[in-house]
Amino acid sequence: MENFMNKLAEKISAQDIIRANSQAEAAEAQRIKQEAEHYKAQLEEIKHSSEEYKAILEEMRKDAGEYKSQLQEMKEDSKAYRQKLEENDTKIHDVGVQIYRNVQAVIEKSQDKNKEDIKDLQNRLETLQVTVETKNSAFLPLTIITMILVIADLAFNILRFLGII
Repeated sequence: MENFMNKLAEKISAQDIIRANSQAEAAEAQRIKQEAEHYKAQLEEIKHSSEEYKAILEEMRKDAGEYKSQLQEMKEDSKAYRQKLEENDTKIHDVGVQIYRNVQAVIEKSQDKNKEDIKDLQNRLETLQVTVETKNSAFLPLTIITMILVIADLAFNILRFLGII
C-alpha cells in the first residue's frame, strides 16, 4: 500500500493538485454561475407571471367592483319593485273594498225599491181582487135572470115552431 501511495505521490505533484483544485473550483464556479442564471431566468419568468397575475387580479377586482355595484342596483330595484307591488296590492284592495261597498249599496237600494214595487203590486192585486169580487157578485144575479129569459124565449120559439102556440 505504501508503494501504491508513493507511486501515486510521484505521479501527482503539488502543482498538479493545485491545478486540479483550481479546475474543480472553476467547474464549481461555472456550475454555480449556470445555476444562478437558471434561477435568474426562473425569477424573471416568475416576475413576468406575477405581473400578468397582478393585471388579471386587477381586472378581476374591477369586474368584481362592477358586479358588486350592479348587484347593489339590482337590490335597490328589487326593493323599489317590492314597494310598488305592496302599494299596488293596497290600492287594489282599497278599490276592491270600495267596489264591494258600492255594489252592496246598489243591491240594498234595489232591494228596497223591489220591496216597494212588490208592496205596490200587492196593493193593486188586492184592489183588483176586491173589484172583481164586487163586480162578479153584481153580475151573477143579472146573468141568472138573462139565462132564464133566454131559455123562456127559446122554449116559446120552439113551441111556436111546432105550432103548439
